[in-house]
Amino acid sequence: MAFLLWLILLVAYFHGSPAQNTTRTILSGTRLMANSQNTSSWPSPLGDFAFGFYNLSEDRFLVGIWFDKIPEKTLAWSFNRNQPVGLGSYVELTVAGRLLLNDSQGSETYIYNGSLYATSANMKDDGNFVLRNSDGSIIWQSFDSPTDTLLPGQSLATNQTLISNANGTIDFSKGRFNLEMQFDGNLLLNAYRYKDPAYWNTGSFGDNGYLHFNATNMLMFVYNTTTPNQNNLTADKLPTPLNDYYHRATLNDVGNFQQFYYKKANGTQVGQSSWSLAWQAIKEPCIVNGICEEYGYCTSLGDNQKPSCRCPQNFTLLDPNNPFKGCYPDFAPQRCGKDSSMRNFTVQVIEGVDYYNSNFADLAELKHSDRESCRKAVMDDCSCMAAVFQVPERTCLKKRMPLLNGRSGTPAVDRIAFIKVATTSDTALPSPDRKKDLRSRDLVAGLIITGSVLILIFAAGAIYCHLASRPCGLIKPSSISSGIEINLRAFKFSELQEATGGFSRRLGRGAFGTVYSGTLLSEDGQIGIAVKKLEKVMEHGEKEFLTELRVIGRTHHKNLVRLLGYCNEDSHRLLVYELMKKGSLSSYLFGDGEKPNWRHRVEIAMGIARGLLYLHEECETQIIHCDIKPQNVLIDDHYNAKIADFGLAKLLMKDQTRTSTNARGTVGYMAPEWLKNAPITAKVDIYSFGVMLLEIICCRRHIELDQIVVEVEDENLYITDWIGSCIKDGELRKVVEEDEEALSDFTRFERLAMVGIWCVSPNATVRPSMTKVMQMMEGTIEVGVPPLISG
Repeated sequence: MAFLLWLILLVAYFHGSPAQNTTRTILSGTRLMANSQNTSSWPSPLGDFAFGFYNLSEDRFLVGIWFDKIPEKTLAWSFNRNQPVGLGSYVELTVAGRLLLNDSQGSETYIYNGSLYATSANMKDDGNFVLRNSDGSIIWQSFDSPTDTLLPGQSLATNQTLISNANGTIDFSKGRFNLEMQFDGNLLLNAYRYKDPAYWNTGSFGDNGYLHFNATNMLMFVYNTTTPNQNNLTADKLPTPLNDYYHRATLNDVGNFQQFYYKKANGTQVGQSSWSLAWQAIKEPCIVNGICEEYGYCTSLGDNQKPSCRCPQNFTLLDPNNPFKGCYPDFAPQRCGKDSSMRNFTVQVIEGVDYYNSNFADLAELKHSDRESCRKAVMDDCSCMAAVFQVPERTCLKKRMPLLNGRSGTPAVDRIAFIKVATTSDTALPSPDRKKDLRSRDLVAGLIITGSVLILIFAAGAIYCHLASRPCGLIKPSSISSGIEINLRAFKFSELQEATGGFSRRLGRGAFGTVYSGTLLSEDGQIGIAVKKLEKVMEHGEKEFLTELRVIGRTHHKNLVRLLGYCNEDSHRLLVYELMKKGSLSSYLFGDGEKPNWRHRVEIAMGIARGLLYLHEECETQIIHCDIKPQNVLIDDHYNAKIADFGLAKLLMKDQTRTSTNARGTVGYMAPEWLKNAPITAKVDIYSFGVMLLEIICCRRHIELDQIVVEVEDENLYITDWIGSCIKDGELRKVVEEDEEALSDFTRFERLAMVGIWCVSPNATVRPSMTKVMQMMEGTIEVGVPPLISG
């Protein structure tokens, strides 16, 4: 009886209200509620860290882990960084052994939903939140899914990434930069949404490399699991004794990976007031690619100084509260053809400024020139808006739009930027003051003519729009960016005809036209291009052509094929892309040559997923591809995967729920809703990606299962059915029994296979979003058993 009473009291203690909950072990059935009293957390034994609801504002919370004993309450990990929840949300370690987040709107998301049952959880004093099963073994831990920070004792494994937040301590959602440990052991920093190469890296350190934050000496090392070698990243300049300080390493919102320390409070002794810098990867902040987004250029006062962003003249900050979001032009770019008059434009000169890695893909280099000839080259070319003159090399590089990677100071001291800007009101977009002047003048004219107030207002608006020769909404940055005047290179039809040998070198044919390979001459030799010749222009082609130009002009990601220019001459509609010499993923996977190894197949799958995530959720206008398949994924010279043909997809604005399209897609990759006249959403791409993901990890076509030495029923002839059956029967290892590399990494293979099955659910609402697909593929969240299997 005494034992029973003790057990009842113990359970009551563990299930107390959040305000009274000082337990260090959380049992199944325990719930943590988001409230406004700042008591929504489970602390570690010494109170150094806490897991729970991190308060962003009065009614917005992240589920996260933070340093709890310091005034700043610095966040070290978060689960829902892109989707804060409200008051009344709760986290529960369910009796079914899962860790569940239920937001105040009733939506449920599993933080952990694995096959093993969690019977308890605890927040450890090293900052790691763990779930344990009945024998005390750890079955899930936050250390395995870092966000933007590493803590002592934590590692960044192969193919894992840290992703910066969007804006310091204001916006913790995913930002623009990542720290990635590649499969070849190269640790690198890049602006992952852009095509540009890494701006910092350690160099290849061998397969199976990983970054480890040593908890003994507080130094970071790149290790190789196959050899005893290690590469020390950080200098031994830390305060002593080390245990008197908190330590963390964070990728910040301006793309720098930095290590910090913070003095702990000790009895009556007060700790530090802020974090101190111990080490950083980037000493000159303006070398970070994409730091000032489009058109802006980075300035700093020297090493270790905080960067800032500026706009060229006639450009305006997109967000005055956050200069790092870039700039937009206050004018419509110059057009070629009948509207190409030079008198309304001039070229502004900015000394000591470079726009790095934004060349016309080396299509327009003027070597052995001087600054005046470079300025004149910009002025005389209606398709060119900017160039940079490299003083020591005496080279003029024309730039593609939008301008990226602007920098001044040390990285660009011997560079001169030339930017074409409007000089007259006929070309400039109307400013608020000018709009007021025009409106007043038109009202007076209207009074004289009609004397009617209502007609006057109508006439003033009509006259204003006519004078501007463009929609009134062009004053808005979003309209500026989405207009056709995106300043891609305008090619003449004769140029492309000559470059492609009279359109004789055919690469392939798609739904919208035929693609030809070609070459263009530059000072450095021949440049390879791929030219898509659109057909049936009078029916649908012209509309699709204009749509693609508007969208691709502001679409930049390293896993998307880049559009270089276009031809819009008479009835000719052509698009010019960078040439992918390695061909399509289909040929790479299923061709006669050597098949890619397992780790490279994983990299390809992750790259395609990142590209789709950008199209669905990160670019200004959501893009549904509608025909994801291996033939529409191309491989570049560095064997990176790039999605092609996305510019010919239907567009879905953020506030729409349905798009009406003609049936698209390819048999085998088409989602069921195409054939059911059901709403077409981004989930059609999720389905196609799921099929392709299974093809990639198995290295077999979705309908060529006759090569596999297993007995299958007719319904298992497709890869989706076959993989699903193997998972359901617990025989998934049969799929990779002849693939030693994949078999040695079976846990990852199983996870990716489960993700693929989730994606091909017949019910579109059950399929995960691309954000969740990425989280499952990276191992950030547990995959769980798909309903197609469990049902």
